[in-house]
Amino acid sequence: MAKALRVSNVSKQYRIYDRPGDRLKETLTRGRWKSHREFWALHEVSFELETGTTTGIVGPNGCGKSTLLQIIAGTLEPTHGDVWYEGRVAALLELGAGFNTEFTGIENIYLSAALYGFSRRQTESLLPSIERFAEIGAFVYQPVKTYSSGMYVRLAFAIAVNVDPQLLLVDEALAVGDATFQHRCLRRIKEMQERGTTILFVSHDLGAVRALCSRAILLSAGAVIIDGKPADVLNRYQRIIMAREEAYEAQAQVSTGEPEPSVHEYEEGAPLHYTFRHGDGSAEILSVNLLDAALKPIELVETGEAVYMRVRVRFKRDVEEPVFGFLIRNRHGIHVYGTNTKLQEVSLGRVYSGEMVEVSFAFNCWLGIDSFNVAVAVHSADGVSFDWLDGALFFQVMSVTGIEGVANLDATVTARRLGAGSAAVDGTNVNVA
Repeated sequence: MAKALRVSNVSKQYRIYDRPGDRLKETLTRGRWKSHREFWALHEVSFELETGTTTGIVGPNGCGKSTLLQIIAGTLEPTHGDVWYEGRVAALLELGAGFNTEFTGIENIYLSAALYGFSRRQTESLLPSIERFAEIGAFVYQPVKTYSSGMYVRLAFAIAVNVDPQLLLVDEALAVGDATFQHRCLRRIKEMQERGTTILFVSHDLGAVRALCSRAILLSAGAVIIDGKPADVLNRYQRIIMAREEAYEAQAQVSTGEPEPSVHEYEEGAPLHYTFRHGDGSAEILSVNLLDAALKPIELVETGEAVYMRVRVRFKRDVEEPVFGFLIRNRHGIHVYGTNTKLQEVSLGRVYSGEMVEVSFAFNCWLGIDSFNVAVAVHSADGVSFDWLDGALFFQVMSVTGIEGVANLDATVTARRLGAGSAAVDGTNVNVA
């Protein structure tokens, strides 16, 4: 398949000066007096895009995503490396990029279209479709400096998708508009995909990346970490995000004098993280894993996906009828689901000192789109805690189709036409005089 974009060993260095005068001193000494620090926003980034494909770029803040798109669009020069592409490129790099705030919306449409190589007559033919898509009414004749952030992105996106680009670059533009406009943008992107437009899409919306992209690239600290199927890349990305969250929680608790979250190394080498732990020590939780149907650890779950919550525990004394359980909380701390072996009527009887027990809870994860954390515990039948771990596991639920709320009830819908001049009561058609 033909290539639409080639990025070869692209690196970008910035010089950081502590004081404005240091830049002048370095210039006057022709570099003999070095007063800057080097920061590499990108380091040896390489990939190719095939024509007609949609690729998502994900990564934590500050990893170089926006810098990379600016270099591809030509608004920023790389320190090293080359970029090659075929055809017209339309870019939504940042809010209002390329707009003159003193000009009206109409004037900015003509300006942007001219930069894409359109004549005035060609732009006039595009005006109706741009105005219809942007849907900002009379504001299109007002100076852009009077626009809200949503109006900025509406107009910028309307221009970009109506100039018929061969390569479309989108950097988080969909996160600004309202829900109606976001759906309109997604429909237009899908139309462009069907027409064979190549799309490079940067977003923190994992659901959008999963729904729109056939390939994803993960950037971290300016370098490509993984390039492959969206499911694999997003799972790796989620792992990085959760590691950052655990590090933040640890720092926050240290600064407030609270107990520091710990990491316990299980003998097989799997790290056990937690933010808080308590119990009388009769048992020790060794590992906690969320697994997919193939029993592989996951951090990103599709709503409704069949998963396993697996807990391994070693007992340090003889215990009668231990109870194993877990509790899922969302990012607001709301308890969304919890169960244990007692509620499930599973009995292990007497467990002896030194014995290791593995318990797996199987369920379909019908949760809403959100981030979740898991507490796990083993305790006596009357509630005495042997070992309890808060924040033992973090995961995120996503969905290709939009849903609202903390749970996904997997509703189905049916509809029927009743016809003019009739009404239905309890499923029976009744004629109306």
